Amino acid sequence: MLSTLIIVFREVLEAMLVVGIATAAAREVNISSRWIYGGMFAGLITALIVALFADLIADSMQGMGQELFNATVLLSAALLMSWTAIWMGKHGREISARIKQVCQADNDNASAPMILATVVALAVAREGSELVLFLHGVAASGEAGTLTMLSGAAIGLLSGLMVAVVLYRSLIKLPIRHVFSVITFLIVLLSAGMASQGVSYLVMIDELPALGQSIWNTSHIISERSIVGQLLHALMGYDDRPSGMQVLAFVGLFSLTWSAIRWQKRAPQKLPRKASVIAVTVMLVGISVSMLPTNAEARKIYSPIVEQGEVEFEYLLDYAIDGDPAQNTSARHQFEFEYGVTDRWMTAVVGDFRKRPNKTFAYQGFKWENVYQLFEQGERFLDAGAYVEYIVPESSLNKPDLFEFKLLLEKETGRLVNTANIILKKELGANAVNNTIAAYAWQTRWRWKRYLEPAIEMYGTLGEVGNTSPLVQQIHQAGPVLMGKLRNGMSYEIGYLFGLTTATAQGSVKMVLGYEF
Repeated sequence: MLSTLIIVFREVLEAMLVVGIATAAAREVNISSRWIYGGMFAGLITALIVALFADLIADSMQGMGQELFNATVLLSAALLMSWTAIWMGKHGREISARIKQVCQADNDNASAPMILATVVALAVAREGSELVLFLHGVAASGEAGTLTMLSGAAIGLLSGLMVAVVLYRSLIKLPIRHVFSVITFLIVLLSAGMASQGVSYLVMIDELPALGQSIWNTSHIISERSIVGQLLHALMGYDDRPSGMQVLAFVGLFSLTWSAIRWQKRAPQKLPRKASVIAVTVMLVGISVSMLPTNAEARKIYSPIVEQGEVEFEYLLDYAIDGDPAQNTSARHQFEFEYGVTDRWMTAVVGDFRKRPNKTFAYQGFKWENVYQLFEQGERFLDAGAYVEYIVPESSLNKPDLFEFKLLLEKETGRLVNTANIILKKELGANAVNNTIAAYAWQTRWRWKRYLEPAIEMYGTLGEVGNTSPLVQQIHQAGPVLMGKLRNGMSYEIGYLFGLTTATAQGSVKMVLGYEF
């Protein structure tokens, strides 16, 4: 009875907290409660369907169907909740100042009721299907009598409903000047918690790296199985032993959503575009990671020009396409955060991840990049800079450290910009090979429009300095690339590189997504 009570209480609480907060939000922005009830009904029907086809779902996707289903539902709900929080951040001030004009504010965003209904439906569907499957399992095992099981379920159901009702009544009694801030904060907290729970399922089936199995252990302070732990788990996805990926997902989505809300308050007309840019960037990164690296190099041309004070986040993807199964679908994912310290020096930290064919997505190491601009732009015939990089591989790989130097050269003639990177690499430390590898990268770019600049890029690795490899054993790629910068701070590069030698993959997709803060 006790185990049934706890499980039912947890599942009901998780679903009803979402319903309660969504109901309070709908009440304050004059959205009919029928949307909430409709979402609950759709969620219950979906839960029953999922429970009926549970075996089929669980056996699909190589036995990982249930985990993928849960991850999809949670991550979808997290994105929708984030959108709801941003929408409330936009309209909350208008409504709290002039509550009688709510209907007009609501009519400006007819999609808001549907979003709230969808969030409720997803929450009820996930928790409801898990609850039905659990009760069915208990009944089938015969571990507890029917009366005992139903009693535990009833007490758990009522307890979960009571907590949710108390939360809802507390929210609607808040002064109007505070209610939007509190509800918005709770929605952001819910969305971040859902994202954290969603990625935990993907970590469980090795679709995402754990980034550390247990970052901390707070079970001796607040156990996840305690009443307080259950409440925190339902409200914000609390885990007393979270993985690094869970922490990253929670902090990342919470920070992005809250920043978007703050930007909305500063520039109400510009946020929808900025918020959509952030959301699209996050989704594109997520999609490319799920595509899920062989020894592919990061395909990026470095300019010698440094801009002081520039803060930028970049995501880089290289995805190989080849007839050889050992190379086909291999990919390299890098996440880079860079900062222009002075008008001559830029520094960056990079996380490197790869997924080779038929292997799990894995962390490869940490990179520290530095660019130093040698001359003032336009002072000499060629603009020049020096690039220094140090790579510390993940310890379990037993690989040596790597030092990389690049001479950066650039010449701008009218709208045509030519950039060359001359590269030298050397291994350091244990297991290092005592040689220096020479490589190059070249880009010719036509500055047509700020948002659209066509280019041709070439990359190559020649081999050991003084003892270069035969041409057929060298790696050379070339192909077209489109790039540009958008007004909202986002930049992009996307291209396809053709392999020019037999040692090179037949084709490679490169993509760089950047966001300048």
